[in-house]
Amino acid sequence: MRLFLQINIGDWKEKGYIKPMLSFASSLADDVIGTDVDNQSEQHVVDLVQKLVKQSQRIFLLAYASDSTQPLNGILSLVNELFSNKDKIHLAVLSGEHNTFEKLLATMEEKFVKNDEEELIRKMIKQFARG
Repeated sequence: MRLFLQINIGDWKEKGYIKPMLSFASSLADDVIGTDVDNQSEQHVVDLVQKLVKQSQRIFLLAYASDSTQPLNGILSLVNELFSNKDKIHLAVLSGEHNTFEKLLATMEEKFVKNDEEELIRKMIKQFARG
């Protein structure tokens, strides 16, 4: 199983429930499971996502940061889990601005990309789904 994980940092009420990249990624291959979590998610939701991280063979992480002042809260434990499974990470993409989260992801070195261009992000997701 491959995991497409979308992390949202910001007020989810402003962004709404529609997550086009999540739907897009999940539709590309039968073994790609898509899920999302945000910095305001309850801990039991974050725990479930951590279990998916442990069970998956490859992970594509897409993080949307719409508010750089938001604390990371419960997703810090998820970030720790991702670092524990760093070898599974195909790519970690940050779209938007959040200095703390960017510094964390930058430690993934060549697996980290900062990009706000939707078309380029779609191409990266397609590459992940093919491989």
